[in-house]
Amino acid sequence: MSILLGACQSTSAEKSIKQTLFITLEPNKLLQHLKILSSDTFQGRKTSTKHNIQAQQYIIEQLTQYSVQPFKGKFIHPFKYSSSFGEKTGSNVVAFIEGSNKSSDYIVLSAHFDHLGKKGNKIYNGADDNASGVSALLGISELLVKQPIKHNVILLFTDAEEQGLKGSKAFVDDNLTLLTRIKLNINIDMLAGSKTSKKLHYVYRGLNELFPQHTVDKFNNNHLYEQLPIVKGFTRNRHTLNKRINWLLASDHGSFHKKGVPFIYYGVGTHHNYHSENDVFSKTNHQLFINSSNAIFQQLLFIDQII
Repeated sequence: MSILLGACQSTSAEKSIKQTLFITLEPNKLLQHLKILSSDTFQGRKTSTKHNIQAQQYIIEQLTQYSVQPFKGKFIHPFKYSSSFGEKTGSNVVAFIEGSNKSSDYIVLSAHFDHLGKKGNKIYNGADDNASGVSALLGISELLVKQPIKHNVILLFTDAEEQGLKGSKAFVDDNLTLLTRIKLNINIDMLAGSKTSKKLHYVYRGLNELFPQHTVDKFNNNHLYEQLPIVKGFTRNRHTLNKRINWLLASDHGSFHKKGVPFIYYGVGTHHNYHSENDVFSKTNHQLFINSSNAIFQQLLFIDQII
């Protein structure tokens, strides 16, 4: 794993310095994870179903294969939550990779694995939402075990995100004494988009608490890649759902944000396959997914060096 960030001069009118996007996560493995997790085998991974449990087992099998350790001695962390149909049980999958400098501080990498399940005869496979984020996180975990970063890393695969961020809320509530040692949450939700998706977006809060403004500016500039447009913020587009989204609370980073933990959220935003039966492996943008996963990994390496 190389942490060297190459750069080259852009030919654009602005003459911005843009760096090379290194493909360090193995593309075939990323795509294989994405294809499996979004297959009919898991029937949309709806919380409190046997297919959701099968998805948990798949994640644990991969983590075990990569020699990733369980968090607090166990991978499965169940929780209860209330729904319109009464009390339900979800289960986060949580793992841990010790930092190289024996730090007492943590970076939490999160991605939810649940989705909408079935509605009638339609399976909502959730390839982009969020088999893509889980697949990226699995790829990142494999590299971090081989060469850990300075900070301890918690890998948080959340359940019941689609039910109102229930899994991430359970995690922060169960680990309140740990929150002061969590320097940052990087949340990954929807990296593959649709065939027409072209950009990765990000939002953040609290980075000014970690380092001064000039370093925040370096962080923003570090997203300038020749191969991948990365845009700060989520703009409204023709998908009307965007008009109702509060992106600061739109996914599991919202649970950390409410507790005052700095976060960065990466995703492509909504698209015409979002929350539909068309969100399947064959209709995602595979190159965007590979590039986005690698870009996030490079940002993690950059951040680890500056906080």
